[in-house]
Amino acid sequence: MQSPDIKSVEILKEYSLILTFTNGEIKIFNMKPYLKYPIFKPLNNENEFKMFSIIDGTIEWNCGAELSIDTFYLGSKKFNKEELKEM
Repeated sequence: MQSPDIKSVEILKEYSLILTFTNGEIKIFNMKPYLKYPIFKPLNNENEFKMFSIIDGTIEWNCGAELSIDTFYLGSKKFNKEELKEM
């Protein structure tokens, strides 16, 4: 089964993203664990983190960092409005 493409992204605090997928699902993905890897180091700068495009169904940052669609889809949690209030 192929993971659905990302349709839109909203940035939350603490390097979390609200992802809306083409199948209508809305999920939250935490980027913080990835920021320790060299390719993602520039994203520790919040301004750089905000500079991205959705290309071929996934997020690609201006610095060249990206993750696969599967990583975003399978590694994200179902959107929970109560959890959002805590963020």
